[in-house]
Amino acid sequence: MKQKTWKSILGNVLKVVVSAGLLAYVLIFRVDLRSMGRAIARARWGYLSTAIALAMAGVALRAVRWLSLLRALDIDVPLRRLVKLYYVGTFFNIFMPSGFGGDAIRIVELARHSKKTPEAIGTVLVDRATGLWVLFVFGLLALPFAAPSLPSQMVIIIGATALAVVVGGWAVMGTRLLPWLGSRVQLPAQDKLDRFYRAVSGCGYRALGQACAISLIFNLMNVYTNYTIARAFDVRLPLGVFITFAPLLAMSLMLPSVGGLGVREETYRLLYGTVAVDDTLSVAISLTTFGIQTLLPGIVGAVLYFLEGATQLRGTPDKRPQNAQPLPTPGQELAGPNAPGGFVTRRAVPDSKSGTSKSGCATVSAQPPTPGPKAEV
Repeated sequence: MKQKTWKSILGNVLKVVVSAGLLAYVLIFRVDLRSMGRAIARARWGYLSTAIALAMAGVALRAVRWLSLLRALDIDVPLRRLVKLYYVGTFFNIFMPSGFGGDAIRIVELARHSKKTPEAIGTVLVDRATGLWVLFVFGLLALPFAAPSLPSQMVIIIGATALAVVVGGWAVMGTRLLPWLGSRVQLPAQDKLDRFYRAVSGCGYRALGQACAISLIFNLMNVYTNYTIARAFDVRLPLGVFITFAPLLAMSLMLPSVGGLGVREETYRLLYGTVAVDDTLSVAISLTTFGIQTLLPGIVGAVLYFLEGATQLRGTPDKRPQNAQPLPTPGQELAGPNAPGGFVTRRAVPDSKSGTSKSGCATVSAQPPTPGPKAEV
């Protein structure tokens, strides 16, 4: 068995162990299940309905952010397709404890719509990075207003973390720090960092500004969603507390887990415990938030994926005759969804007799790139 396969298996096992272990610890040792069930049953549906509407609108808004980056690179993909890919990506993030996560499927599908494959892949990374960076800027600005409601140690932790991410993000996306360092020392994952910087510089500051502005709106919606869910459980905290908690919750979801389960519940318990919310109610809010912000969009994505079918979701097939397509250059690879259990890769092979190129096919395992953070940013 190949080394990459072993790494993938071990990674998936780790995700399951982390989620199952933390979820079991929280539900068995930290909460009263009967009290939690009663709290969820008494939750106010008016607030929950508002939270559901905001969560669904947030998926579409993130697709608009992605579209602004693609247009900067002259990559024409309909907004409707991007919205579908975001929903379907959420489904894969939740229900598939494997490397085939939401970012991975967005990368694979987007590559089918553009000849600028490296740049298109880079937009997925930039899309994530801008959302996360704005979230930490948001949290840092709100910290002075929320500080009176938080323990002093929590204020220091949030402030230091947010400041480090904001400054580091600006240095990476707003300056030439990455190429300057890369020309002098060999950085870890140098190829990925180079691809990310090319995507950032290719999009340009105007598109990055638009993406950051959209991220600001989305994060406001996301924070207000958390606020309304808490109000549904009669938890009355200043809005600034939810803003300052949001970056730490996003960072916690970077840990290996299945859909953030377990990790999210323990993080909620620890954070909300600092503002005098008991463990049972904190976990009830966490599970409800998971259901509204992640599970429901994932179910929508599953319906879209299985009703329309993989072929239609991946785009309309080219109806031109095969002989009308230009031959690929030697060494060029094109991926397609036709092989059972994998992708068909066509590689142009030089014909030693005629001096031309011919197309050969080989079925390879469908191993997409490792997904990024699953935090909703």
